[in-house]
Amino acid sequence: MASAQMENHSRNDYVQLRLITGRSKMHPAAAVAPSPLGTLPGMRRLGSTSSSRSCKPTDVCVFLKDGSGHEFFLDNALVETAHDLQQRMMESLGMPESATEVFNIWIVSPLLQLQLKPYHIPFKLCRQWPDLLDKFTIATEQQKANDEPVLTFQRNAFFPKSKEKTITDSKTLVRLFEEARYNVLEGNYPCEPEDYEYLAAILAWIQHGTYPARREYGLFKDRLQEYVPLCMCKGGSRWLKNKQGFSNIESRIFRQWEDISKKVKSKADCYRLYLQFCWKLPFYGSVLFTGQIERSNTGIGLLDCPDRPVHIAINRDGVFVMDIIKQELLLGLMYDELSWEYTEPEKNSETCLSCLWLQFDMDQGRRKISHVLQIFSKQSVMMNAMIEACVDELNKQDIQLIHHERTVMDGLLRDHAVSRCFALVGKPKRRVAREAAAPAMSESLPVKEPKTCISNQVDRLCLATFSEEGTLIKTKAKRPFSFAGIFGK
Repeated sequence: MASAQMENHSRNDYVQLRLITGRSKMHPAAAVAPSPLGTLPGMRRLGSTSSSRSCKPTDVCVFLKDGSGHEFFLDNALVETAHDLQQRMMESLGMPESATEVFNIWIVSPLLQLQLKPYHIPFKLCRQWPDLLDKFTIATEQQKANDEPVLTFQRNAFFPKSKEKTITDSKTLVRLFEEARYNVLEGNYPCEPEDYEYLAAILAWIQHGTYPARREYGLFKDRLQEYVPLCMCKGGSRWLKNKQGFSNIESRIFRQWEDISKKVKSKADCYRLYLQFCWKLPFYGSVLFTGQIERSNTGIGLLDCPDRPVHIAINRDGVFVMDIIKQELLLGLMYDELSWEYTEPEKNSETCLSCLWLQFDMDQGRRKISHVLQIFSKQSVMMNAMIEACVDELNKQDIQLIHHERTVMDGLLRDHAVSRCFALVGKPKRRVAREAAAPAMSESLPVKEPKTCISNQVDRLCLATFSEEGTLIKTKAKRPFSFAGIFGK
């Protein structure tokens, strides 16, 4: 919708409106994970100055995850709320009222993504975008100057997966499918090669129909990135079997396509089959935050080894740490498996970042140990808020299930819970997120079980390890810290 610039203008006075002139596909350059679109061809920009009291009639565009946009004329954008825009989008798309809780208006850019509450005014937030980038990112001045936020209509991060599985409205399912496809192709859902090939085969059916009687080799040659993530084409340690070249990937997609053609009869079947597979991924529907973690000591002894950039994906089920460069899952923890804490940076220190600390237990032989991972990020406060919100929702659900013996999660670490250098007093209570099972759908399709699973790569993480009594066993951290100082009051 808008992006604020600082060149020759006050930060809060210059507003740049973006109008779409027609576009059917998303540009490949929009592949920055938290970003929806990036700079789109076929768009022109209108610069206008706006006072804080009034706004001239404005054309605003709200984008979908397939790259298309819907344009609306606003008499006064300064009073148009996110709820108002949501209703406009649903009317434009012909979606039922039930979709109100499924989708929300977001403001997203390559550097930051924000889900808006119904009362938020998107236009005002876009004018404040440079200040939000200063507060929540470590981007350079040049990166911030080039960052352009846009409005998107996408899945509500707090919508329960159990409810999503019961949706039967075709238009709602198409929107959810498009968003799931976007996240898969952008590498936001790190999967095993076989899973990517299976999903690519479903897309092949949608694009080309039933598997042909005779294979047309080279069908995917110039369009492979429309079917699988770029990471799968580049090679690397996770993709060794792809080093035989494009033909090897294509042959495996053909085999999956042939198998899928025996199960589906329509595009609607494919949309649901694609979603049913993605619903089985633990990080489905996650919000991506950016951060960095220390690299595990490789024995080389380099003191200036840069931190590893990571995405922290958070949904209603848990927290997942992903390597941005390699697009792979490093750590996945359900809420009944973790404890967490958020700490502010030291005062008067411009180089220090706020931190999110994740603590989880593991069995080591006959004894139990606790690992602690430190995540550095200006977005730690948002991560903490989302974890708290998800846990609160799940706890409310537990209270309603009074016939189960549940207690409120004791996850957020406080001084009474931390003793002797981060050791939890006694055994921490754990909660199990119990969601109502989705009713069986009529004529359900057979869904492949994902090869992707949570396999925590502890050896690749820079962790501090404590005994059950709270004694520090070992630490790989290069930055010294005191848990007593961090968590003590």
